[in-house]
Amino acid sequence: MIQIRLLQPGDRQGLIDLIEPVDKNIVGMYSETKELVDDWINTIEEGMWEVFVVIISQKAYKIEQKRIIRKLFPWKRLKDNPSGIIGLVTLYADWQEDDDLEQGEFDIGITVAEAFKRKGIGKELLLNIIKRGELLGYNKATLWTRIDNYPMIKLAENFGFKKGRTRTRHGHKWDQYYQEIDIIKKERKKDPTIL
Repeated sequence: MIQIRLLQPGDRQGLIDLIEPVDKNIVGMYSETKELVDDWINTIEEGMWEVFVVIISQKAYKIEQKRIIRKLFPWKRLKDNPSGIIGLVTLYADWQEDDDLEQGEFDIGITVAEAFKRKGIGKELLLNIIKRGELLGYNKATLWTRIDNYPMIKLAENFGFKKGRTRTRHGHKWDQYYQEIDIIKKERKKDPTIL
């Protein structure tokens, strides 16, 4: 149903369409959408971080579009999405630029389009980015979420992340969740069914 791949410069409009309706305060995005997307694309080209996007086929998107119109929100129309981008996940590990990161640690950011939440996409993204961080040799994964972002907190806890520090940014409290990558490797050796 979904494909996860690295962001490409041609994905600019698809990212803008994904991020424009997002409550930026709840996910910690404080720039204008176009400025934010351009910054991501430029930063990727400089090799400072990785962004993966979730793509859905046009057929699957149209099915979801019809389902939303008929059953869930007859008054709400799901905008056409020629890019098929319905989510993204970031891996940021520039510990020399970010005071919240230590060497060997990477930070995760996840966004999924509202219509596609609670379908396991966030879980797939988190799993994908943890594996990517492990492949790149990082030993700790972290993510920050607002204390009232219950879906993200539940996802982190279901993956075995532990609650770390709390901070206040832009008038909101944020909790850090972290997981040691070595623990995942050890658990995988004990139980090979763990991804």
